[in-house]
Amino acid sequence: MDKLLFKRILVTALTVLAVIYVVYLLISANFKMYPTENAVQATVTDKIYTNAFIIRDETVINKNTSGVLSYSLNDGDAVNVNGEIAKVYSNDSDAAAQIKADALEENMVSLQNLQDRNITKSIGIDTINNDINNNIISFLSDINTDDIVSVDDDISDLLSSINQRQAYTGKIANFNSEITELQSEINELRNSSGESIGTIKTDKAGYFSSHCDGYENSIKYSDIDRIKLADLKNISKKDVSENTAGKIISGLNWYIACEVSSDEAVNLSLWDSNVTVLFSDASTETIPASIYRIHQASPDSNALVILRCDYMDEGLIDARQEPIEIGLGTYTGLRISKRAIHDDIVKKTEYDDNDKKHTDEKKVQGVYVLYGSEVQFKQISIIYADDDYVICDPEPDDEVLFNGETVSLYDQVIIKGDDLYDGKVIE
Repeated sequence: MDKLLFKRILVTALTVLAVIYVVYLLISANFKMYPTENAVQATVTDKIYTNAFIIRDETVINKNTSGVLSYSLNDGDAVNVNGEIAKVYSNDSDAAAQIKADALEENMVSLQNLQDRNITKSIGIDTINNDINNNIISFLSDINTDDIVSVDDDISDLLSSINQRQAYTGKIANFNSEITELQSEINELRNSSGESIGTIKTDKAGYFSSHCDGYENSIKYSDIDRIKLADLKNISKKDVSENTAGKIISGLNWYIACEVSSDEAVNLSLWDSNVTVLFSDASTETIPASIYRIHQASPDSNALVILRCDYMDEGLIDARQEPIEIGLGTYTGLRISKRAIHDDIVKKTEYDDNDKKHTDEKKVQGVYVLYGSEVQFKQISIIYADDDYVICDPEPDDEVLFNGETVSLYDQVIIKGDDLYDGKVIE
């Protein structure tokens, strides 16, 4: 065997033996490892996940004549008593022509108003530029949230602002030719198509929706104080008549009915009445709500929870059944593993009026923190607990802490180890 190769093999073998020997010495010396985690700041929301059924004061509107509907309102629009919700036309072509004429007429009126404002110079260029920027932001936001109805309005507003800037800066003298062209097209559409043969109005005020799902009044709005969990489980859907034109949602308040566990019912009963609700599909933002009613057949049974809401938009107007998150509160503090929590004695020293020293001690809940090689026990004040971790107040009130000391941001908290005690030195 080559001498160089033999030397390399020998050195490697001796190195391995040395490592094994060191490990043996460490083990035989009863050396112990203490894994740690830094106490970091975290924000969590206490949530309850469940399925919602929405109860509203809904009035179904039926068509009073046969024909093609052309809605005068968008879903979510407010309407007064005797307000028009739709026009009725003899056929689709008449409806399409009149709808297009109405849209062109809105554009024409917008140009006329722009021309009038340009003559008076009542609006400055900075205001116009700001309107353009805001319209672009609204347009991009509505695209991201798939708000198609608002996107159309954003485009109209943006074009109006751009036209206004062109007129103000003199790039366009006036809109006379455009107005004349629009008027001619409107006249042609009006004259070549039939007018509406009827209108549909509502005898109630509220928010309009063109969509009916068959669950209208499956739980009566007036029964909100009497319904039980069994009623929620036995909801039935009805067929929607072809004669249906839409519905009006009246009343300031609407309700979310849902089933929760007995433990969740306790948490809700102890909580302040104000909560937040996040719908999985109907809205991308949380909405405010209040706990209106909790009903349980027995302390150990699941409960019916009724939440009251007064916020409404076009995304929520047609929501009926979908998963929700009920937010009870948001907590910010130091995140610490539950494995790190222990009970131990803390001491405090005080001096009386005669300057005499007194030492008191008390068993409290806390964690062991590693400072260099020394272990110190720190009391904690838990403000939120999950299955695996807790959130601790980094600055609790003085009366909460026995000796005024608690865990701090980025402390190395020991999460596992035997024979831990305050003042222990790890060699």
